[in-house]
Amino acid sequence: MKTYLQRIPLALLIAGVLFITSCKDNDADPELPTLALETQSIQGKAGESISVNVNYTTPEGFQELTIEKKLDGESQSSESITQAGSGSYTFEYTLQEDDSEGILTFTFTVFDKAEANASKDLVVEVELTEQQMMTRYDWLLSEEIRENTGENDISEAYTDDVYRFHEDGTYDKSIGEKADDFSDAWFNHCYWNLDDDGVLIMTRTGAFGEDVRDTLYVQSITTEELEAEVIYRGLDVFNTGEEEVPYEPVETYTKVFVSQPKGANFDPYGPGSEDDAGPAGSCIEVTFD
Repeated sequence: MKTYLQRIPLALLIAGVLFITSCKDNDADPELPTLALETQSIQGKAGESISVNVNYTTPEGFQELTIEKKLDGESQSSESITQAGSGSYTFEYTLQEDDSEGILTFTFTVFDKAEANASKDLVVEVELTEQQMMTRYDWLLSEEIRENTGENDISEAYTDDVYRFHEDGTYDKSIGEKADDFSDAWFNHCYWNLDDDGVLIMTRTGAFGEDVRDTLYVQSITTEELEAEVIYRGLDVFNTGEEEVPYEPVETYTKVFVSQPKGANFDPYGPGSEDDAGPAGSCIEVTFD
């Protein structure tokens, strides 16, 4: 009898342990969702499309995948994908020029039916093409550095010249308050083309229909500065005999342009709107090879 009674507490203890274990199993935490990106950083040029695979798990059931676009941490837009419960999603996006104005990120967040979530960021480095940088800013001509001397040889009349390049292939020049003795009063500024080899051609049409093409060999373009080589011919006719380094028949210069934000106060040709059609009044149509 004594042995039997001693066994009862032991049996009750075992039953209690089994009951507690069973309760713990029933109260186990739900499995959390996971999310992984094919890559967490990517590069591309404005106008190009990017594609990234997003993989996720939602053991408690898929609810939605959200994608939030941010620029410098500020939300720009968001979308919700509710039909992507297969565990993978291919994200595609066409990069915009404005995306280059800050740090572009996309935040991917997957939610399960228990409202738990997992999140990852994709950082995108957006590069502008040289053509896009040309049209984004106005460009002030600041220096003309003569190769033979290394000195800035810019004429005073050109120190306030500002160029504006348009996406349709036309361009304007604001002469500013300082005008030269001839070309500023004679030529219309017409068309431009920058090819993949860095050759920039800018056409001008004279008052008598002259077709002039200025060729610049672009060395670099940044958001702050544009540098291009140009070859001038016939400068030796300006020699007076007093120059330390006389001009040669063919001279190489480096033009330096400084970027400026585009503003509403840009004034083509001379001051005022009366001459905005230009001295020639029209442009000869051209074809770039």
